[in-house]
Amino acid sequence: MLTLHHAPARHAGATGLFTADEYARRRAFFTTRVTPTPLVRLPALAARLGLGGVWVKDETARFGLPAFKSLGVEFAVDALGARGALAGVTTLVCASAGNHGRAVARAARVAGVRARIFLDADVAPARVDAIASEGAEIIRVSGTYDDAVRLAAADAAATGGLVVSDTSWDGYEQVPRDIMLGYTQVMEEAAAAWGAEGPPEVVIAQAGVGGLLAAVASWMAWTYGDTRPRLVAVEPARAACVQASAREGRPVTVEGPLTTIMAGLRCGEVSPLAFAALDGLVDAYVAVDDDWCRAAMRQLARPDGSDPRMEVGTSGSAGIAALLAIHAAGPATREALGLTPSARVLAIATEGVTEPGLWRDVVA
Repeated sequence: MLTLHHAPARHAGATGLFTADEYARRRAFFTTRVTPTPLVRLPALAARLGLGGVWVKDETARFGLPAFKSLGVEFAVDALGARGALAGVTTLVCASAGNHGRAVARAARVAGVRARIFLDADVAPARVDAIASEGAEIIRVSGTYDDAVRLAAADAAATGGLVVSDTSWDGYEQVPRDIMLGYTQVMEEAAAAWGAEGPPEVVIAQAGVGGLLAAVASWMAWTYGDTRPRLVAVEPARAACVQASAREGRPVTVEGPLTTIMAGLRCGEVSPLAFAALDGLVDAYVAVDDDWCRAAMRQLARPDGSDPRMEVGTSGSAGIAALLAIHAAGPATREALGLTPSARVLAIATEGVTEPGLWRDVVA
């Protein structure tokens, strides 16, 4: 299954969420702290799909963790320290579906403070164990990820903990903004890797609560202006809160059950700050079911021809899942989304194998 929503016309002259000073601050932070992750080319897959190229930004081993989330967390926690907001803080608090929580737990351990991570009822044991391995206290929530977000905020207010959240709410925007700014490093590195080849014609980015999508959209608008690549958002069909919000023109809540194996994208509510940044910058919103995710995981693990093998988790495979689903939808859909025979497409493998048992079951 694939559901598609074409966004209204682009806003001419849009530059995205961040300023020149903010991009300079992000570049200065990562200059000595990061080794760029690879931009992987899959020419055999591109040939099979009738495309000019398929590129995958491989975020499966960022900072020794199996996901891109640490880019945003490390940058935001450093910014908190620079503002003096960490003075006297003993505990960092957040809600997570897995990867963000582990990144916060790692940052807390490095900073010498505690971490308390709220996890919804559907978070898999492997993800729980990974967060616990960083020394974090785990609080299981009988509810959704969005319920965990609210409980984490209430806990921090009651205990004096400091919330490090990648989603925003009224009165809480600076940390999510810094996290999204940190995420733009993904695109900065990708651009350095494609170099003189120039940017792809189409970029597919995971939505979730909207943080990565807003970061990608903002970076492309700032860097390429009105000539930027076409941007397609991807979500699970049963947790497509960003697509639902785009259809309504305002943040809306998708009611459960939010059943999907794409755990990092299992969100029912979009981040208001991220959603506001998407207006006029996203060209289309695609939602795919789990069968396409499984197909993408198998495609990456058992590639065509001489394409390199990639071990990518469920949420990380969503971009390729969207690409496979769009291809299967037929030539009219492909053309409408800019997937022409000459088009080069960038997807982002946002996580590695965070649930080994599930990954083995799918690719076996």
